[in-house]
Amino acid sequence: PASNPGRRMHAVFAGCLLLLHLQASSSSFALEPFLRMNPNSIQPLPARPRQAFGRGRHLRGGGEEVKVQSEGVSVEYQGNLGQGAESFTDVVNYEYLDHTADVQFHSWGKTKEEAFEQAVVCMFSYITDLPTVELCATNTVEVTGRDMESLLYSFMDEFLFQFSVDGHVARKVKILEFDQANFRIKAEGYGEKFQPRTKHPQGTEVKAITYSAMQIKVEKDRTDIYVIVDI
Repeated sequence: PASNPGRRMHAVFAGCLLLLHLQASSSSFALEPFLRMNPNSIQPLPARPRQAFGRGRHLRGGGEEVKVQSEGVSVEYQGNLGQGAESFTDVVNYEYLDHTADVQFHSWGKTKEEAFEQAVVCMFSYITDLPTVELCATNTVEVTGRDMESLLYSFMDEFLFQFSVDGHVARKVKILEFDQANFRIKAEGYGEKFQPRTKHPQGTEVKAITYSAMQIKVEKDRTDIYVIVDI
């Protein structure tokens, strides 16, 4: 009869209302424990740390974890040079300081040479887990600057450039010539090619070295370096 389509529409409409009612009831039931919860009892989730292998002021070497007890303390541990090679001593004279959106490297040494060397090692330790890097290849860096700050910038930037082009990770850095009068450095980096998928863990990418808040503090028996990098 002609009235059947109207009845069917009425039934469909009533069914939709029933479904909406059931959905609202189940939602309020599911949300009821949260609605009764005291907002002051809710604890925020902890901040997710950046993945950087030196950031926690520790490295692994010789089968044991070595931790730095306080800021500015030097740490040495026996690291493996590679299969069949003798061990050597890794020096961890660096740390990572929090900075808005970026990170600040702090390295130090008894001399400027040592502090400069550690600044580069600090950078590569942020990129990967250095104890996984074998000393089976060498790269040479020669840079100049207008002053000590620009020399430090060029020094770190050249190692970062060679890493981006050739993938060379320097686990150990040795300055061969340091002409402080003419602001010139010649150095070698000892390590190997970065193999992120098969051998070396992927840390945090360092995009660029910056001059922002760069400091080179020279005292009688110690030099401290502070460099902010773009990540």
